[in-house]
Amino acid sequence: MKTETLDVIVKIAACVCGKDGIISQMEEESIYNTITSKSSNYTLEFFNKAIDDFFDENLQLEDYLEKVKNLGIHEFVIYLCEVSASADGLDIKENIALNKVKLILGDKL
Repeated sequence: MKTETLDVIVKIAACVCGKDGIISQMEEESIYNTITSKSSNYTLEFFNKAIDDFFDENLQLEDYLEKVKNLGIHEFVIYLCEVSASADGLDIKENIALNKVKLILGDKL
């Protein structure tokens, strides 16, 4: 998978995880570990840059999802969001964002 695509996927997970007001260290580690299990070429430097870029951007969850909607990676994106958001306990706002990911990517709730 291309680095640019993985960056967008990281930002989607960060968006879901951040809905409770903070992206915890456990959530960050979960995102990184899950991404690198999918693509071992995705380095910590790429990850950190994607997270930094996420905080500098003013994009919404829907904007990021639009970028991956037609790439056939829906299951992985949903899995990553589920695993990372629940790493420190799934807050209701994170759960709502996760359900939005599932709806937009065409998965059942």
